[in-house]
Amino acid sequence: MKQLIYVLILVVVFSCRKDDNADGPVEIDNANVLILNEGNFNFGNASLSLYNDRDNSVDNKIFQSNNNGRPIGDVVQSATQIGDELFVVVNNSSKIEVLNASTLQSKTSIQQLNSPRYIEVATTQKAYVSDLYEDKLYIIDPTNHSVTKTIETKGWIEEMAIANGKLYLTHVDSNQVWVLDSTTDSLLYKIDVHIQPQFIEVDADDNVWVSCSGGFNGGKSALYHIQTSNDSIVSILEGIAVEDKIGEIEMNSTKDELYYIGKNGLYKMSINDLQLPENSFIDQNLRLFYGFSIHPINNQIYIADAIDYQQRGVVYRYNKSGVQIDAFKVGIIPGDIIFLN
Repeated sequence: MKQLIYVLILVVVFSCRKDDNADGPVEIDNANVLILNEGNFNFGNASLSLYNDRDNSVDNKIFQSNNNGRPIGDVVQSATQIGDELFVVVNNSSKIEVLNASTLQSKTSIQQLNSPRYIEVATTQKAYVSDLYEDKLYIIDPTNHSVTKTIETKGWIEEMAIANGKLYLTHVDSNQVWVLDSTTDSLLYKIDVHIQPQFIEVDADDNVWVSCSGGFNGGKSALYHIQTSNDSIVSILEGIAVEDKIGEIEMNSTKDELYYIGKNGLYKMSINDLQLPENSFIDQNLRLFYGFSIHPINNQIYIADAIDYQQRGVVYRYNKSGVQIDAFKVGIIPGDIIFLN
């Protein structure tokens, strides 16, 4: 009965939704929530959805509308705003699409890439780009939109973070966190962790947290807390059972609380906790929590539901207490939500 009520609520919400897909350029004045829809691999149906949290309107074809109808490419992986430009990583199109952050109109693209994943900004003139297949890290100059250097990594790098003057890399293939000097780009340390480290965040103490999925063969997930002053492991938090998975992690606005996607939904904990929470903060129920983000000012939580990876996904919006505020349909496989400045 509870599941039936939940489905009926969604039907009412979506039937009343203004899903505004304009045919021409769209002004984005008060809309600053951008959803990255990966799309299906090799289908070229990735997209961007723009959500206005003031009137709850959504435009699911914002890139096409503001770029003469052309699609953005194949698999939108991530995006990072640098100054007044938005760098959108389009993984299977082997490019970074550079947009005007105020209009979402394309200015240029960075093409000399293989399978880019994430961007970590060091300075206004230096950013790192990880890659799935290339066995190297790219360094780009955001001011002239070019690749300036590569660093051999001998394997797959996922998310990265800069803390205490160092670059931390989740080196998936070696089950290690690599530590580089972010000025000289020289390798300082390799920290052994659980199988398949992927996600990384910096907390209020300028220390890093790394989530390890446990891999594809049923290994245990773990959450590592690493002190950046000496690169020692402060704690390793594991679930009780193998199925207690730890996926994407994010920090709240003050970076003293950590959230992660787990077995039954979204979990929340203090950075001072010494064990994982037993119960989820937001239950997953019948949904497929694929990605999430936390608003950097009001701590509202946006969770992306990929449903079945075939139909249009849904994004759920919650206040900081975990009470649902809104739900709206987006594109296929919503993977991340970012907040434009």
